[in-house]
Amino acid sequence: MINSSDSIKYKNVISKKYTFHFKDMEQKLKEFINEIDQLQLKVKGPLFYSLNNVPRDEVMHAEFFMPVINENVQVNEQMYFHSYYSIDHMISTIVYNDVEKVTEEAYASLFHYMEQNKLYQVTPIFHILSGDESLPYSFIKIGVVNSE
Repeated sequence: MINSSDSIKYKNVISKKYTFHFKDMEQKLKEFINEIDQLQLKVKGPLFYSLNNVPRDEVMHAEFFMPVINENVQVNEQMYFHSYYSIDHMISTIVYNDVEKVTEEAYASLFHYMEQNKLYQVTPIFHILSGDESLPYSFIKIGVVNSE
């Protein structure tokens, strides 16, 4: 099922860009969280990321984001602090269980919906991680505009 009127809106967001082999995703997420811990920031969550390329060569270009409670944060030169992070006009769907397989199907559904509704993609694909160990799930969101 596609949600046709979604958004991303968070205050006080730390982000960092990474390039890595897709098999190293979990390790890079842990590195990002460790860097936030080292800055002694209080995490508000949820963790989310943008996939900024089509990883045909198995190398991903991603940006990880984490909302924090702290304001006016000083970060190192490789990280970014966004006092407000907002994207409107998004379509989304949710994935859970066999995430790798279901994610591919979710992408196909979102792109089919865009084609059927004459929408044009204007943002990378975002994954908002939610749930817990017993039921992890992700929202997949894409910013769109009408192509007419």
